[in-house]
Amino acid sequence: MTSRRSIPAASAAGARGRAHHTLAPAHLGEATAAAVVAVVVGGIAMVITGIGMVALALTTGARYGGSPPPDVASLAIGPALGGLAFIALGGALTAGGIAVLGAVRRARLVTGILAALTAGLAALGTVLVMTSEPPDVVIAIALTVATLVFGVAAILLLRPRR
Repeated sequence: MTSRRSIPAASAAGARGRAHHTLAPAHLGEATAAAVVAVVVGGIAMVITGIGMVALALTTGARYGGSPPPDVASLAIGPALGGLAFIALGGALTAGGIAVLGAVRRARLVTGILAALTAGLAALGTVLVMTSEPPDVVIAIALTVATLVFGVAAILLLRPRR
């Protein structure tokens, strides 16, 4: 029987080996890094949508021309509060995703919970849109996609590390 000798590496870099072959951060896997990017992009989209909702609410009275109804200011309260909530949730998702990419302690847990909450709200929105008269299929499809994206992101962020 012959024994084989190991061949020495040509350099110190070759001796260390390659432990990480992707662009994903080392503390996250590829799937989790993609989920975090989806959460950040979704959060930015929610902030932009919230700004649009607030702007729409603040200009409600201008749509009525010369004589708006006497209670036109009350029509703006719901969309304005909803827009502010959208801005807050979208900002929290964006900040949480950036914190996860930066390996901030407990950011993965908090961002996973926020993503799960967002998925639940999107699912509830899908049901509400489809049960209203007339149902809006395009918005329901968009909310269903958001439910899936944020739900999968929540699962990936909340699963135990390997």
